[in-house]
Order: sequence, then structure tokens, then C-alpha cells
Amino acid sequence: MSYLAVMLGGALGALLRFVVSSAVNKYSAVSFPAGTLVVNTLGSFILVFFTILTIEKLSIDPLWRMFFAVGFLGAFTTFSTFSYETIALFQDGEYIKAVINILLNNILSISAGIGGLVIARALM
Repeated sequence: MSYLAVMLGGALGALLRFVVSSAVNKYSAVSFPAGTLVVNTLGSFILVFFTILTIEKLSIDPLWRMFFAVGFLGAFTTFSTFSYETIALFQDGEYIKAVINILLNNILSISAGIGGLVIARALM
């Protein structure tokens, strides 16, 4: 049953990643992989928030935790796309954009995770 939960969560997370990333890139005024940055930052916040909340405050079935944290959020965030886009920027000679992409994805994702932790604990 856990495999099914992860699979279904992953399908939904991948679909939402595509929708969010595409929308951000479509409406972004910069030639930069902003869609991946947004999903990685948002996903980091949600994952830490959800994990802290469901471990420390709410009691939920572990199957739902697997569905959401492993499946949905695992597919929603995307380190592989971040890596590919960064390498592509380097190959295109966009060195400053590549370094900015590395810094922003790491700094914003970790900061968002800390924000999720702080907010989840504040709700207790």
C-alpha cells in the first residue's frame, strides 16, 4: 500500500511542479530558471512545515505522510532539473546566472525550510 501512496503522490507532485514551473517561467520577465527556483523554495518550506507539524503536533497515518512528503513533495521539488539548468547556464557562458542560480536555490530553499520549521512550531 505504501508503494501506491508514494506513486500517486508522486504523480500529483510532478503534475503540479510542471504547472507551477511553467506558469512562473511564462510570466517571469527574466531569462532565468525561475520556475525551478520557486518550486524548490516552496517545496522546501512545505516539506519542513508538514514534517514538523505532523511529527510534533498532529497525529496522521504514516501512509498519508509517505503520500505527501515522499511522493508528492519528492516529485514537486526537483534537484535534477536545478542541476541540469545550472549546467546549461554554464555551457551557454552564463556564468553569473549559473552562480546566482546555485546560491539562490540553496539559500532560499534552506531559508524556506527554516521558515517552515519556525511557523510549524509556533502553531503548537
